[in-house]
Amino acid sequence: MREVYKLSLILKKYFPINFARITLIAQMILSLIKVRTVCLSEVATGFAGKAKAASNEKRIQRFLKEFPLDSEVIAGFIASKLPEGHWILTTDRTYWEFGKLKINILMLAVVYKGVAIPLCWKFLGESDSGKKGNSDTGERIELMTRFIRLFGVGRIGALCADREFIGSEWFGWLRSKGIRIFIRIRENQYITDSAGVAKQGSVLFRDLKSGESRILRARRKLGDVSVFISGMKLSDGELLIVASFDHPETALETYAKRWQIETMFACLKTKGFRFEDTHLTDLCKIDRLLGIVSIAFVWAYLVGDQLNEIVPIHIKKLSDIGQKVSSDTDLIISEKSL
Repeated sequence: MREVYKLSLILKKYFPINFARITLIAQMILSLIKVRTVCLSEVATGFAGKAKAASNEKRIQRFLKEFPLDSEVIAGFIASKLPEGHWILTTDRTYWEFGKLKINILMLAVVYKGVAIPLCWKFLGESDSGKKGNSDTGERIELMTRFIRLFGVGRIGALCADREFIGSEWFGWLRSKGIRIFIRIRENQYITDSAGVAKQGSVLFRDLKSGESRILRARRKLGDVSVFISGMKLSDGELLIVASFDHPETALETYAKRWQIETMFACLKTKGFRFEDTHLTDLCKIDRLLGIVSIAFVWAYLVGDQLNEIVPIHIKKLSDIGQKVSSDTDLIISEKSL
């Protein structure tokens, strides 16, 4: 229970709730890292103390049902553990189905040392049937506006995103906020050539050979927005075309950081906490559970990062972090490491 108490004291500085609930959150975080699944019956078995697993599971269920865990407090806590200065943000969706329930989450995360750190998210299609498709402009703006309200637009060094996140209205809004972008566009997207004639991106870069890249001269029109366009022919023959408001010379390199959110999704789901295995069907409960899992993921990753600076360790998967955490709790349950 010593580790639970230490972690509870750290969380208490950020979460304005009673200590009993904070202790429960600490128990859940440590257990999630230990059992590596969001299945509540298994999480209950990882609690410290003498209480029976069935009793622990009921406590977790009551917490998820009754306590409205503030996602903005969670975002503030996670952000406090990240480096100061400008952040490169990345956004994408993760989706899965459980029975008739469609769980579709739009995520906004901070790029950090090979993985993205989740800060804000939004459930798309919050209804019984859910929504399987892409996010729309309004949903993206809502998520970005939440981030700006919490941390300020000045924290945003750039936003990286894949081909889903395009559109004149969306690009226009980002430009109006002074947010730099490095966003991939589709090969069949119409872009003006040097004479101002709209042509598909695949035509403008058709002569590139595998591994070659090119920056189109001057700004080009992409819909109603003027952007720089950088392109590269990938080894599989596919074109990577990236739109940016500035610094086209680093556009491809910066855009590549977007892939760190895929690593994050893998850690939250199949290769880590198996979040898609949850049998919860109430989106409010799923949202609260996601908040706890996000804290556990960030905590485990940053602890592993700190331990690696002390004694380099070879980490193949999230379970390795969990094992290291379990064996070195005195070091990691500290304000410095969390």
